[in-house]
Amino acid sequence: MEKISHRFDRIITSVLLAVGMILITVQTISLIWELVSKIYLRFGEAGLGYAPEYGKTVVVLFFNVLLALEILETVKISSSAHDVKIRVILLVCLIAISRKVLMLDLGHPEPMEELALASLVIAFAFSYFLVTRKPVPGMTKEDDHKNK
Repeated sequence: MEKISHRFDRIITSVLLAVGMILITVQTISLIWELVSKIYLRFGEAGLGYAPEYGKTVVVLFFNVLLALEILETVKISSSAHDVKIRVILLVCLIAISRKVLMLDLGHPEPMEELALASLVIAFAFSYFLVTRKPVPGMTKEDDHKNK
């Protein structure tokens, strides 16, 4: 039964990795297309002046790709040490919160939503700090610094 469970786990992990790679490829193409079209539109309408509304969509798409890459990394290390999984999951959470902060409507701020997001950022950042203070068994300091 253990052998069947292990094989099933490998098959599902492979499918998730393939789907994730396809999703990241599509999102990257979408990001490049959006970037080129926004630059073309931006220079056509406003020249070189600063206008943040043109870049908001591109930044959100960038964070989507980054988030998808981190989720893919989480799937890849599903069989590794528990401490490494926690680090990656906390990073995914921090990236997701950063993406949400970038998507906030600054014209109509919701104080409770902003307070909740600030609390999440502090909680996840503190959790990540605590987790990274503990050395991972079998990982040298050089490996640990490469993963940060």
